Parts: sequence; structure tokens; C-alpha cells
Amino acid sequence: MDTDRYHRGQPCVKMTKNNAVIIFIRSPEKGRVKTRLAKGVGDTAALALYRCFVMDILDMVRSTPWALRVYYYPENAIHHIRDWLGEDLDLFPQKGTTLGKKMENALADTFTAGYERAVLIGSDLPDLPSQILDTAFKALEQCSAAIGPSHDGGYYLIGFTAKGFTPRIFHGIPWGTDQVFDLTLNRCKDHHVSHCTLPVWRDIDTQKDLAFLNLDPVGKTAVHTTNYLLKQGVKF
Repeated sequence: MDTDRYHRGQPCVKMTKNNAVIIFIRSPEKGRVKTRLAKGVGDTAALALYRCFVMDILDMVRSTPWALRVYYYPENAIHHIRDWLGEDLDLFPQKGTTLGKKMENALADTFTAGYERAVLIGSDLPDLPSQILDTAFKALEQCSAAIGPSHDGGYYLIGFTAKGFTPRIFHGIPWGTDQVFDLTLNRCKDHHVSHCTLPVWRDIDTQKDLAFLNLDPVGKTAVHTTNYLLKQGVKF
């Protein structure tokens, strides 16, 4: 099911304590975050941009009525993460040896906590609008799964209902390839999981991706990222 029609001018989903947004982050360490981006802009700029990306995505989710659950990596980075992001976030370690297992465990943990619907996103989406999350939760009123494809063959968002959550969808996926989205849809079909497809969005993984950011110099979208790029002399 294509949910573009939910994205155009529709009112927000009614505030509910039963919806949760999961964000995956990494401890901000030079040379260990945004390594593909660093190949173009250098380790120092990549680290600065990563910090901006995380702050922008957190600000966006905090502006919504949904619960926010932040899953961090590595597991021993809790004090570093707290020093960076503060004490007011619900923080949980990512558990698992693969990305798929980490996502599976985070979603299972969230449903065990009592949430009825959950969407999971990464931290390389500084310009993602809250309307996309709204679209995802609306989709989950009709489908068991919601998936947002990215331009590179992966996906930037995946969400489930508690009743429709099917961990096997994450099994056997070649993470980091251009087959991830298509194979995930096939897994949904194989396991009879109804799914909705969200609008396409672009992860910011490389220097080239920066040109596609939907930034607003007036200061309404991706404020931290915009301000950093302005200081670097980027013109909009």
C-alpha cells in the first residue's frame, strides 16, 4: 500500500501514549561515526555533522506527541551519551551482533514495554519532517508494518504494530546493500505481514548526499545542521 495520500495536508494522529519512536545512535567518536561521509569532508567535520544530525532528529521527535526511546551503541557508552545528550532521555543499549538483530531486539523491547505501535529510524536524517512519522503511524492503523525506502536500496524507517511484529523479517538480510528494501518487502510477503510503503527519503551517508538536504535557513528545519553548514560557508 502506498501511503503518499496520508502525507498531504492531513491532520496529525491523535496524541497517544501507545506510539513510540525508536532512534538508533552511536557514541560520537572521531573516526567512528559517518565514516563514508568522512571520506569527503574529513573526520572532524563528519563528527560535527553527526552531532548536528542527532540533535536535529531528537528535536523533531520531541516536537511530536509520541514517546521517544533512544538506543545507543556501544553498550558501554552510557556515560558518554548522558554527558552529550543529558539526563532526560530514555536510553537503552543496542543489543545484537548485526543491525537486523539490534533492530529486532529494540522493537521487541519496546513492545514488551507496552507500546502498541513503534517506528524505528536512524540518526542520519536531520531534515526528516515529523509528518513522515505521522504518516507511518497512520499506516500502522491499517497495516502490520510500515517501511520507508531510501534512495540507495535500503530503508530509513521501519515500523510495526505489536500484534503484527514478525522478527523473521530481519533474518537473512544482507545489511548495507542495495537489496535491503526489496528483500524486506519479500520477507513481509513470505510471512503474510501486511505492509505499507512510505514516501522515499534520503539518508545522509556521503558528501554527495549533503546536496540533497532539505534545509531551511530561516531556522525551522534541521536547525543544528543548517547553522553548522552556514558557518562553513555553505550557501542555500
